[in-house]
Amino acid sequence: MSSTYVVSVSVPRRVQVSDPAKSTVSTLAREDFFSWLWNRFSSAGLVGVHEGTLLTEDAAEKGFEAEAWTVDSAEAPPSRDWVAEQELESAELYFDSEPEAKDAAAVLVTITELTSGFKVNGIREQKPQDWDADWKASFLNAGAGVPISPFWRVVPPWVKLDPRSEKFIKINPGAGFGTGTHETTQLCLQAIGEYSQRISIEGQPALDFGSGSGILAVAMAILGAKVDAVEVDSLAIDNSVENAELNEVREKISFMQELPLLLAQGSSSADLPVHSNSVPTYRYVVANILRPVLLEFASQLIERLRPGGVLVLSGLIERDVKPVVEKYASLLNNSVPQIYAQGEWRAVVFLKPQL
Repeated sequence: MSSTYVVSVSVPRRVQVSDPAKSTVSTLAREDFFSWLWNRFSSAGLVGVHEGTLLTEDAAEKGFEAEAWTVDSAEAPPSRDWVAEQELESAELYFDSEPEAKDAAAVLVTITELTSGFKVNGIREQKPQDWDADWKASFLNAGAGVPISPFWRVVPPWVKLDPRSEKFIKINPGAGFGTGTHETTQLCLQAIGEYSQRISIEGQPALDFGSGSGILAVAMAILGAKVDAVEVDSLAIDNSVENAELNEVREKISFMQELPLLLAQGSSSADLPVHSNSVPTYRYVVANILRPVLLEFASQLIERLRPGGVLVLSGLIERDVKPVVEKYASLLNNSVPQIYAQGEWRAVVFLKPQL
């Protein structure tokens, strides 16, 4: 495996390029300029273009407004294309060899004379790397896993487990959220673990609403629950099924893309008590999702929670807690929740009053 050579450039929104054969100069929008790069250098060793990255935490410094949560509905709205909105974008061009990278840099330097702000920042060698080994070494604390109170440890699937007093959750990263490293996932696992020690979950129906990678559904199934996992993203469901199989709890979890409205064949709660309108009910309802979704589905989630049941709500930052608590408390006879905190993130736990 050989090195690649990276030419780093700064690209304004519009770039002027010359055509020596025609003695003309053209003005290109930035996206068109990236296409021009491919046409100009693809036969001269260009193997890749990285068009720039803007981290969420840097957005505020650059004048972009962003919520702490983001709603994904299959595709991002144009207003979230912060990279394209930057006045000056850093890009990297990858070449097979150093001579090809130097030749390209020499051509690009001529653009600096035509375009204000355009700059060739230099060339660096990127040595070959075993990305798979590096990724495994970094994922979930190099295999040591993530310990979570009161008894959980989230580990990658290739780790050999030593029998201990902990309960292991094997997670393979994929399209869905939830590998055990995010605070909201940890808060939910903590709440599930602690409440399960005083309110039985074994053999009971449970609902994981917005299940992502399925980590919370898997955790409840490990504790013996029969789980309905609801997730709109089909790719996340595929990842969830894989994680359920890794933990040998696939038969305890039913995966679906919307809340079950009626008792359906195959539902985990099909043999358990229901309301008169045939909506299935659960001993545990967990929703680690987003504030707007929690508010929208408040009535439906509470309707599905059995009297004496446990409701765990997360995906919240501190300022989200008040509106969510007010909404759910008003539907639960003004019940007072327990609030879990980790950094800026919060989880809210209600117990539904007995009839």
